[in-house]
Amino acid sequence: MKTYCPMFWSLDQGIDYSAPILHLKDIVPSVGKRTFAFFDSHDRLDVGEILLLIWCPPVSDLNGWSEQPSEIAQSHLLKAKVVGAAQAPEQSAERLHNVHHGKLKYPLDILSCERFLPALQALQEDSTSWYLQEIGTANGNFLAWDELHWCGSAVVEGLTYLTASTSSETYMELILKVADDEIIGLFSLHMNPGGDSYDFGRKSLTGEERRAVKHALNIAQPLHDTQAAYLAE
Repeated sequence: MKTYCPMFWSLDQGIDYSAPILHLKDIVPSVGKRTFAFFDSHDRLDVGEILLLIWCPPVSDLNGWSEQPSEIAQSHLLKAKVVGAAQAPEQSAERLHNVHHGKLKYPLDILSCERFLPALQALQEDSTSWYLQEIGTANGNFLAWDELHWCGSAVVEGLTYLTASTSSETYMELILKVADDEIIGLFSLHMNPGGDSYDFGRKSLTGEERRAVKHALNIAQPLHDTQAAYLAE
């Protein structure tokens, strides 16, 4: 089952995004209901396909967790079924502002929904579930986390969110449990022009992976919400 983080933000969702307070129960996709989301044009989905989706609240949906790290705690993990063919976004104010530029709209049936961080906490130990990606060069391979151009971090509900970019157009995110001298990885995102990969699994980082991530944690800039709180449970 493939994992994606599509954009759900749309004026057609019937949500008043200008309201001073938004209630999560009113904006999180409901199990058994039909909704839609916008996927990158290279994400060719098949009708009937079951997907694992990361749903983010509005600010981080538009700008990423790095702009509103507290919203990681309100993000959800959805299982959804593609129930129709791709459509181009309608001509609307949001399209004129390029919010959905280069994306395709797919209708979805929501099969399950759970909070993102508790789902990560419940993962079983699996040291082979994922690995940090390497970059191949004429001089050998090295970890992408060794080529950092920028790095930031925030602690959310006891877990550490670590994000970084490189000079080679690579963007990465990790969600970690850092306890004393142990670093446990729970989630890894790696994005570059060649595609995106989302990996889940509880694993203690060792060797070169631990060294690279520990260095990133040491140099990371503290991240803070860029907008005032507007979500209510």
